[in-house]
Amino acid sequence: MKKNYLFSCLLILTLFCLSAFGQTAQNPVSQWVAEGKDGKLVYKTTQKGDRIMDFSHAGYLGGGAAIPEVPVKITINPSPIGSDQTEEIQTAVDAVSKMKPENGFRGAILLAPGKFICSKPITIGINGVVVRGSGSGKNGSTIWMTGSRHAAFIVGFQRKNNTEKRDGRGDENNTAVKKGTTNIETYMTDSYVGSGTNTFHVADSKGFSVGDRIRIDRPVTAAWISFMQMNNMTRDGKKSSWVSDGTIISQYREISHIEGDKITVKVPLADSFDSKFVNPPGVKVSKSQLLTSVIQVGIENLHVQCPPLEIAYSKAPYSGVELFGSNCWIRNIFFEETMNTINIAGNNNTIQRVKVYHSYPNLGASKPADFSFGGTQNLVDRCEAIGGNTYFVWTSARNPGPNVVLNSTFKGHGSRLQPHQRWSTGLLIDNCTIPDGGIDFMNRGIAGSGHGWTMGWGVAWNCIARNYIIQNAPGTKNWAIGCIGENWKIPALFSTAPVMPDGEYDSPGRPVWPQSLYLAQLAGRLGSVSLKNSGYLSNSITEFKNKHEQPTPPLKGEPDPELGADLGLFKSVSADNERNGSRQFAAERANDADEHSYWATDEGITTAAIIIDTEGPLEIDAIKINEANLSGCRVLGYKLESQTNNDWTLLAEGATIGKNKIIRFDKILVWKVRLTITKAEKCAAITKFGLYLDNKKK
Repeated sequence: MKKNYLFSCLLILTLFCLSAFGQTAQNPVSQWVAEGKDGKLVYKTTQKGDRIMDFSHAGYLGGGAAIPEVPVKITINPSPIGSDQTEEIQTAVDAVSKMKPENGFRGAILLAPGKFICSKPITIGINGVVVRGSGSGKNGSTIWMTGSRHAAFIVGFQRKNNTEKRDGRGDENNTAVKKGTTNIETYMTDSYVGSGTNTFHVADSKGFSVGDRIRIDRPVTAAWISFMQMNNMTRDGKKSSWVSDGTIISQYREISHIEGDKITVKVPLADSFDSKFVNPPGVKVSKSQLLTSVIQVGIENLHVQCPPLEIAYSKAPYSGVELFGSNCWIRNIFFEETMNTINIAGNNNTIQRVKVYHSYPNLGASKPADFSFGGTQNLVDRCEAIGGNTYFVWTSARNPGPNVVLNSTFKGHGSRLQPHQRWSTGLLIDNCTIPDGGIDFMNRGIAGSGHGWTMGWGVAWNCIARNYIIQNAPGTKNWAIGCIGENWKIPALFSTAPVMPDGEYDSPGRPVWPQSLYLAQLAGRLGSVSLKNSGYLSNSITEFKNKHEQPTPPLKGEPDPELGADLGLFKSVSADNERNGSRQFAAERANDADEHSYWATDEGITTAAIIIDTEGPLEIDAIKINEANLSGCRVLGYKLESQTNNDWTLLAEGATIGKNKIIRFDKILVWKVRLTITKAEKCAAITKFGLYLDNKKK
């Protein structure tokens, strides 16, 4: 832990030195994207024609548009007696929703300074409505969440065929209602269409016109699954599925030009199309109606708070915003203690200057996401998240970009920025700082329900992180350009081999010019005014204040005098039973460095399991277990197993544990370690469950 902390400090110091002397055009330039002599960006392409895509279309109204200041129509004051004001606010929203739009907006509801108790979500179901507070700070407007489980706000309504769930793990963009299409359709005819390109050929362009919205359907075939090496996934001896044969992955685009059978689209394609892996049936191109619940909705200048809960996110009662609308914004909001805070299920939305804060780390091995991408062309800009054992940002399954995270800071032990599952494409992480964790474009293997390859054609640009896992999936690329931090080389999760192929590491440890890829692309497409509209004075280091973030101080634990450092200390841990469901006896109490706390099962539960997730491949050769000194709770049988190569391997088994039980074995690489209590007297109670690599052992 000390080594990681010093390493993180060194990274910050390195960047401070770079910025102290100024970053200019003399800085290194990327071989993949650089400014040409005429000031325009020049892109390197692969042999097949793939390139880094133009991400500048992400954001409100397609990027580079100023968020408007909508006039206030109704003002609401906080209740002097602290009564529930959900209905009062909702009534005001409904009243403004009935007003006649002016310039696309009906009006804003202003919450005066003070505390507003809300037991249900505020729902905005029509275009052009804004809910605005009087500030997100101490003297601003606070939505205090209470009552049963809900989100603070719901923007738009979930489609009937939408599988998107509240935790953002669904697939909103690809399960859109099929009746939104017409019978105008054709098929791509190119042998290969590169990712990041705008043009392709079709069998027949008749019936299509400039300005048409089209849906491009990529079929998932058995040949492609095999090529991606996702056809032989097993877990615990059972077959695990990645993306199923026959699944359709859709991208929605607008036609900007037609020349014969060649179609040009406004926004580049976020994936490649190889005829070897899409035929039959081929890539279908069809007209598609715009299906969205609401547009031009804003939520701004608020503090949203719920009670701090030391809890697993799956049990957390409150989330922030369910955003199903498009061309909407959420800005200047402080979310305090919410889990799975912002689920962005629509398109062309901007999330700006939003802060998420968690007092306690999420409990358990499964992690929530503070910002979840479930749509496309969305921008998370100048945001912040603080919390342990979370995913700061993830993408849901089969979610094509462009999506962008810009100039944001994320801090907390055991937390990472990690696309989550099943082949999303086109994500840009631009000038983000994660001093305690990392950025991962990777093969998650059998993690979860078989997440496999999570990201293709993703870019980390001028970021700072403790480490990166940037891997190239077959036939694709992921990039880390100008990034500071350690390159981790690992196999797919829960495997020992082979190590996955490295992504494209360009100018490691030295930030490149231009400072921001997104801003450079935006200015190149729309001019410098687009930077001003986005709230940036320039595309320079002075606009990126997050380059001096200090790492969170390390969690401390004394090394064992015989075995050394406990490598499992403070790692994610879960159990199948916890006494009274109480955090006082949660699984985390067995690896929290406190000899007085302990994990305990309910009275009468004499068999149970506790699992440490090592959060990466870890070599160990010893385990130490201590039972709590609890009357009548004595283990009479146990076994220890490690998850290695997608299966559980027995390490040891025995009868009693008692105090200072040390189990040694040959060195093994593990991803998880499970202690199963096979028999106990009244219950199980464990105060220490530690993992070690005994370097002193001969």
